[in-house]
Amino acid sequence: MNQGCLKAFALVLMVLGALLGLLGLVFLIAPGRAVTGLIMLVIGAVLIGFAASRLKAMKAVSPEGVEQHITQVAADSNGDVTVASLAGQTGLDDTVLRDGLDRLLRKGMVQVEVREGTEHYLFAGLKQEKMIKKCPYCGNEYPLSQAGRTCPSCGGNLEVRPG
Repeated sequence: MNQGCLKAFALVLMVLGALLGLLGLVFLIAPGRAVTGLIMLVIGAVLIGFAASRLKAMKAVSPEGVEQHITQVAADSNGDVTVASLAGQTGLDDTVLRDGLDRLLRKGMVQVEVREGTEHYLFAGLKQEKMIKKCPYCGNEYPLSQAGRTCPSCGGNLEVRPG
């Protein structure tokens, strides 16, 4: 079945579950039919839960969902991922991930770099840069954690910039 049919089936199940739940409420209120109403409520809730889980799973493997998974893992990995690392962290199939990476390549959001025979996908916008304090006069560099705004060597005002 294709994605459209599966989505329609899940939506039909969700509506059916809602109707069964409403009917279960009516039976629950009616005297002498509480057990039947409770059973209908439980079946309706199960149908709604199953349909919601299927819709969520379909969203995860949709092209947009795969791209979202890839960029989330890349953000957590300082903008540098491999297909193997993506597969391990997302649980998605390699071919699905490669298709998603190809779409991101065509959009210009990622670049490929081969290191030791392995393709690394680099997301420049997600790479974190280390910031330092640098003296424009003597050129000395200091970590941001160091207290003070003046250079201990020459007394010049320190500037914060990428290091």
